[in-house]
Amino acid sequence: MNDRIETLILRIDPYKESDGLIQVITKEQGKLTVLAKGIMKGNSKNAHAVQPITHCSMIVDLKESISLLHTASIIEYFRPIKEDIVKLAVASMIAEIAAQVSSADQPDEFLFEITKDSLSALCRYPALLIGSLYISQILREMGISPMVDGCVVCDDSKVIGISIAEGGFTCQRCSKNTASKYYEAGFNRMFRHIVKAQLNHAGTLASQGDISLQLLSVFVDFFKEYTSIPLKSWEFLRNL
Repeated sequence: MNDRIETLILRIDPYKESDGLIQVITKEQGKLTVLAKGIMKGNSKNAHAVQPITHCSMIVDLKESISLLHTASIIEYFRPIKEDIVKLAVASMIAEIAAQVSSADQPDEFLFEITKDSLSALCRYPALLIGSLYISQILREMGISPMVDGCVVCDDSKVIGISIAEGGFTCQRCSKNTASKYYEAGFNRMFRHIVKAQLNHAGTLASQGDISLQLLSVFVDFFKEYTSIPLKSWEFLRNL
């Protein structure tokens, strides 16, 4: 049976001599593994459409474990991402997170849409900002968003630091008794804005100044702390 599905390609791994195993997420089926026969050959008709970080339409024979690809066509290639090493590194991190938090055979419209829209936004806005916004929204959807309305320990509105272990902002007094890091007021303000923001606020946030790798690293630390999921792509990004 042939089914047409809309997919986001997260990664492709060589399989046997010239085949590939494509990991994708979809709205209706969640995460899927798709076998693309002959995809590693130079004359493969589908090779151009199944590159990682691509939004595409596929006709597949859906199977419980590994589905079979018949044809694929590009919906959005995200070319600006693939022409910029930093954008590509952030996109790889987004794809890795999507792969880690998605489940097979479990529809997840939110994850599909936020991943697709974040990759589109990454083509237009600063990479570190979109990476931070993506992780923030994933944390919010999972119910583990950082507390940024006051000190996470005592609710004091005057905060000076962030504690990953405690789960949010800390005031001067509580920072002394927790594993907190001190940041400048502007840093804390932007962190709060991103925690509260939606993806469609990216333009407004981008106009408020550059986003540092340090700010993205705080969101990554929250993600790793509260999901226990390591991010291999982050190691590459932070060493650029």
